[in-house]
Amino acid sequence: MTPRLIPALPALPTLAALATLALTACASSPPTRFFALDPVASAGAAVGGSGATGAPVKVDAVHIPPTLDRESMVRGESGNQLEISSQDRWAGDLGEMIRRVLTQNLASRLPAGKVIAPESPAPASARGLVIDILTFQPQAGEVVLDADWTLLQGTQSNVVLSRSVHLTAPADASAQGQAAAMSTLLGELADGIASQIGSGSQAAQR
Repeated sequence: MTPRLIPALPALPTLAALATLALTACASSPPTRFFALDPVASAGAAVGGSGATGAPVKVDAVHIPPTLDRESMVRGESGNQLEISSQDRWAGDLGEMIRRVLTQNLASRLPAGKVIAPESPAPASARGLVIDILTFQPQAGEVVLDADWTLLQGTQSNVVLSRSVHLTAPADASAQGQAAAMSTLLGELADGIASQIGSGSQAAQR
């Protein structure tokens, strides 16, 4: 009988080779970068006057659109498109980060003791702030912030003051530039809120 030649099977990769491939893939992947929003000091002095004797204020809630409610940073593009970064992420929940930074901004603009920390209990006389953010992302070389804010007294049905704002700040194309511009706009938002609260107006307006 003539012996049959059996073709050699291709060599299976060794564990060492597989480990090397995995390490090479990890080394070639861009690193994930994390960014945070920072409080911004006011250019003017703390609001005094009638605001000094008013009830304390607490930022009760910040609502952000579902398109922004994610770990990845979002940029606006032309043609109704959004760019969701695969490597630039927020260091925490964006809505909660905005709430805490806005609280810090207001605390530096209103008299001492007039701003209640997010996790601190509020007295029955406290006023609550609710922020509804409509847009807060880079668009064509600048960051745009469109938001409504409402000051409440006691219950959600008792509106003391309500305002809509449109703010912009220049920003470069980097994620760091985006975070810095967004921080700047939260400072400007706090400037406007502190000014309105400090005016002592008690009439609900829109």
